[in-house]
Amino acid sequence: MAKSFGIDERKIKGILSVGTAFTYKNTPYTVLESGKPTCYKGEPKTDIYLKASCENGVEEFKISYKKENADFIENKMNSERAQLLFGDNWKKIIESSTLKIKSAFLNKPLIYKKKSGRTDKGAFTLGWKFELLNKSNGNFSDIITLSREQVIDVYAGTNLPDDKKNAFVNGNIIENSGIANCVLFHDNISSAEDIFSNLYTIEEYVDKYPKVYFACKALNYRSAKGKWDGDRPLSVFVDWFVNDGKLDCNLVFDKPLVTKGNAVAENLISVLKKLGIKTDEDVNVTNITDYGIVFE
Repeated sequence: MAKSFGIDERKIKGILSVGTAFTYKNTPYTVLESGKPTCYKGEPKTDIYLKASCENGVEEFKISYKKENADFIENKMNSERAQLLFGDNWKKIIESSTLKIKSAFLNKPLIYKKKSGRTDKGAFTLGWKFELLNKSNGNFSDIITLSREQVIDVYAGTNLPDDKKNAFVNGNIIENSGIANCVLFHDNISSAEDIFSNLYTIEEYVDKYPKVYFACKALNYRSAKGKWDGDRPLSVFVDWFVNDGKLDCNLVFDKPLVTKGNAVAENLISVLKKLGIKTDEDVNVTNITDYGIVFE
């Protein structure tokens, strides 16, 4: 997917080379500059930057390109990014989102004595990451409640840090080049006409597709290998502890993206060590408070 996406980006840049003529909303343009905005760390929202002249002057097309089968809007959400996207009320927005699907969390096994879907045997759940999508994604997904302006900010990157807003294009910093102002959502692009007949302004795109979804994806401790997939911020985490000589836990909803995977994993490992539990094989009805959280 990522490799194909990069190929398509380069293809679009090649189609929109300097001197190329195109028509957008019945206005003829000529390309003056095109390039891919970059920054020192991470990526801006704009995938293809285009400066073009028309009879009324010069316009910028700052294109966010999405493959038709793409679903991620934000897949590495942390507290800093959440505040930029949602404002100072970001914690409440995420907490209210996860509480909408609280029953899904409460009914989910947390220890796996056999494989279930993509969850390996031996997994102990640490918590759930938080992602933004343009479509629903199963039981751990729902619509996130945002204003139209917030949805526009999500797609455009209006509140990104300055290094991502003022990105490099062809070696030069161009002010606000990293803030997207239009969306291209199309596959099989072979001409400028394919691009501009499928190009929406951010506002047009949001009005047509106003819903943004969130999804919570599990981060698991793989007990057989003693590993987990990194120090990811968790929207909901599992607080593992010893209760009357047995393994017990609570789900914590009110500290979104503050607690991370490493801290939860290290606490779990410490708790398991106290109880003499090394892997899922050591968990049984005598050393766990609620055997209902075990999948077997």
